[in-house]
Amino acid sequence: MQMRVVCFVAGSLLMAQPTWSDSREDEVRHSVLATIETLVRAIREGDAASAAVVMHPDYRVASWQGSGSERHLFIDTRAGELAAIGRLKRAEWEVRFLKRQVSIDRNGMANVWAKYEFYSFGKLQHCGFESYELFRTPEGWRVINFSDTDTPVQGGKTGAVCPD
Repeated sequence: MQMRVVCFVAGSLLMAQPTWSDSREDEVRHSVLATIETLVRAIREGDAASAAVVMHPDYRVASWQGSGSERHLFIDTRAGELAAIGRLKRAEWEVRFLKRQVSIDRNGMANVWAKYEFYSFGKLQHCGFESYELFRTPEGWRVINFSDTDTPVQGGKTGAVCPD
């Protein structure tokens, strides 16, 4: 009887541990996604001050733009992006995520890979994939790199222009 109690208690403790681990991982994942959502919301609202809070001081952008043989690489800095966001009025730009994948390293690095659609003035302009690279700083998660494949939709459908 005593052995059954010991086995029951030991088994219960072992089964409880993954739940804690999973909840901690969920909490970290939520925190990473909340950082990205803050940035996306700041862009939608034209709120450069809110965007600046989640951008690392060395934030940079790399956007693979155009289509076919007309592709070119657009590079920008934190200052350039904040200036562009500051010129926006509410809802002029909107990013909509279609799928997201989050990878997190326990040492404080994360990546969010997302299939997206981009709307300008309510009209679908381009689609592709975005990658956000983040580091956990004493102030919280900060986005240091943003990259995307900005593929013009030109009246097409996202699934055809930007397939999985």
